[in-house]
Amino acid sequence: INGQQESMVVKPQETSDGVEYFLCTVGDKQITQVRKEQADTWEQMWGDLDDEDVNAIGKEITKQK
Repeated sequence: INGQQESMVVKPQETSDGVEYFLCTVGDKQITQVRKEQADTWEQMWGDLDDEDVNAIGKEITKQK
């Protein structure tokens, strides 16, 4: 995040209409929520991260699945 390596806890969640998204937490602070779009891009639903950080998080989520 912002050019620094950080440990992050990522928890899958689901919207009421069944769309998967991920809650991302560093320490005890929730920093963002992201979801994968149809075109294999990642969108930030909530948070202040730039596109590069959002895509880096998404790439790691994809690797872990």
